[in-house]
Amino acid sequence: MENKDIQMQEQLEKKWSDEQNGSELADLENEVDEITALKNELEKQQEENQKHYDLYLRSLAELDNFKKRAARDKEEYSKFALLPLIQKLLPVIDDLERALAQFGNSKDLEGLSKGVEMIAKSLLEIIKNEGVEPIEALGKAFDPQYHQPLIVEGSDEHSENTVIEEFQTGYILHGRVIRPSLVKVSK
Repeated sequence: MENKDIQMQEQLEKKWSDEQNGSELADLENEVDEITALKNELEKQQEENQKHYDLYLRSLAELDNFKKRAARDKEEYSKFALLPLIQKLLPVIDDLERALAQFGNSKDLEGLSKGVEMIAKSLLEIIKNEGVEPIEALGKAFDPQYHQPLIVEGSDEHSENTVIEEFQTGYILHGRVIRPSLVKVSK
């Protein structure tokens, strides 16, 4: 009987052990399934991260290309910004060359004078169309923003700080002085 008890006890232990192992196996299978699901999720996230990183690198490259293109465009614009003005000046230069050639042939001073006067008017018209205006100085009150005095001279005819002679015309471009007038001022 003792043998039977021992056998029965062994069977119970085996049965309990099998149940225990079955439950452990089920737990292990659940853990393995969970780990597999987490690995799959991690792989998906890594792929998504790689896609975002690639987009980031492309965006950086596009920004760099944009900066280079903008710098080239700016340089190109700077080189040729004066092209329209130069194209307007070329006919005036042609006129001046023709006037000089005509003077060389005929030695007509009056004709040369009229030709040069017409050329000067053409040049003034061109710069006026570009926004350049002459500074009116003669007879005006002295203004150091627009006038540069070369001579200060006492005068009974003019009030103090009045421009009485203009040696060189000054010019303004879109409201900014690009060259002050050189003047004689009364004191």
